[in-house]
Amino acid sequence: MNRVYTAVFTIIFFIVNTPRITYAQCNCSATAPATPISYYASFPTTNAGTTTISFPKFNPAIGTLSCLTLDDTVTGVTTTKVQNVGSTLTIFKFLLTVADDLEGPAGTGLSVTNDYARNYGPDTLTALNNPGDTVTHGPDTVINKEVGFTASNTGLAPFLGFGTTNFTYAINGGVVTLKGGLSYSQNVITNYWGNFKITYYWCPATILSTTIQDFTATPSGGSVVLQWLTNNQQPNTQYEIQFSKDGKSFYPLGQAEGDASATGASAKYQYQYHPDPADLGRLYFRIEETDPSGKISFSDVLVVDPTGFGKDNPVSYQTFPNPATNSLQVQFNSNQTGHFLVELVSTSGQVVQKKMVTLTGGNQIRLDLSPQPVKGLYFLRTSDITHQHSYVSKVFIN
Repeated sequence: MNRVYTAVFTIIFFIVNTPRITYAQCNCSATAPATPISYYASFPTTNAGTTTISFPKFNPAIGTLSCLTLDDTVTGVTTTKVQNVGSTLTIFKFLLTVADDLEGPAGTGLSVTNDYARNYGPDTLTALNNPGDTVTHGPDTVINKEVGFTASNTGLAPFLGFGTTNFTYAINGGVVTLKGGLSYSQNVITNYWGNFKITYYWCPATILSTTIQDFTATPSGGSVVLQWLTNNQQPNTQYEIQFSKDGKSFYPLGQAEGDASATGASAKYQYQYHPDPADLGRLYFRIEETDPSGKISFSDVLVVDPTGFGKDNPVSYQTFPNPATNSLQVQFNSNQTGHFLVELVSTSGQVVQKKMVTLTGGNQIRLDLSPQPVKGLYFLRTSDITHQHSYVSKVFIN
């Protein structure tokens, strides 16, 4: 096993077998609630038969997705035009039916379906091609701020990873005669719009460490440079670098132990990982911390995009002010273009505040702390959704 060397203090290195403590995962039950994170989508007024709604997927590097819910609020305004195509004056009564259906990815079983009906008439329509052979009803609000809801804790695979997951909203309808027979033609147009929300309920895959901070994973040439700081560590605390190809199964790369006598010591660690040619796809890294009592905790998981290998100018960043009171600022060393998710996360893994930002050649992101969180230690996690990078800093809120 490779060793890790500190850049600040002297570290003693050896491998030991330590009793390990396991922690029960949380879930979507009332006794062990998961942490929610919501995304919103909408579309402007349309009368298309189907419309696609896209949401960001859940990044499995953050934690374990336990379940999800889907909410929608839709309004539909229908105009119904009916013409008598018969050769005699006829009295008609019509029944308008409109149905909509919101479907999730195939195999997930997620759907919200509603049916609506409205009666029109009696309408006295003259024979075809005579004045009065046509009647128009509406525009009428047939779907009035419909509220739909569905939930699932199975079939979650299509919602994991990077990019987007798509739902399809479909609408159809028409009129049938309650009186007057079948000698008529119809034209039904429904203009509709809506707002949609998906909520992912997730649990930290592991207990987060409170002493590991500023953990970064940066492509450099053909390798990945891992760096992290420790603060307030206990004597004989061990740190193990772990690697994964899928974000779930992790394997050790190297191990280090803190000073055996210094309490509250701080140190900076660095490790250089050379990916195997067979390591295709995204690479996941984390640090496992074991304190003298055997309690295990972990850093956040960082994801490295293999397309970053070979770049001469990897992205670095800084977070300030720290400690913070009213706001936090993330500043990159170069201009960025893409979609970013900034999250303030408690040491228990709960997302306290979040913000979606799109940068087009900028290098700063500001997160206003309103309402102000409870004073204490937090992690600021900045996810570059476009390029699939993650940056994590430890921050203190005063």
